[in-house]
Amino acid sequence: MRNADRMTSALPATALNDSGQACGIDSARAHVLGCLDRQLFPLGAGSSSPLDETKQTKGFWGRKRLTVRELLFIGHFHACLGAAEEYLFRH
Repeated sequence: MRNADRMTSALPATALNDSGQACGIDSARAHVLGCLDRQLFPLGAGSSSPLDETKQTKGFWGRKRLTVRELLFIGHFHACLGAAEEYLFRH
């Protein structure tokens, strides 16, 4: 969540398009987290889930060993961030 917070906090209010300005920068940032909530949290957090298996990666967000759950979070976060940027920010 630390990296997600850092990345959403870095979204500049000055780059909002007309749609983004109508809702404001805080709402635009919250849109990213709301998107994540709708996509990821239906997966559940059961004990001993295959989502908690650790995988060796090339390195994402400063770590080389991540659980499947963390990799899903990172992928969906970037998808949600991209959607928000596409809809609410100038290109």
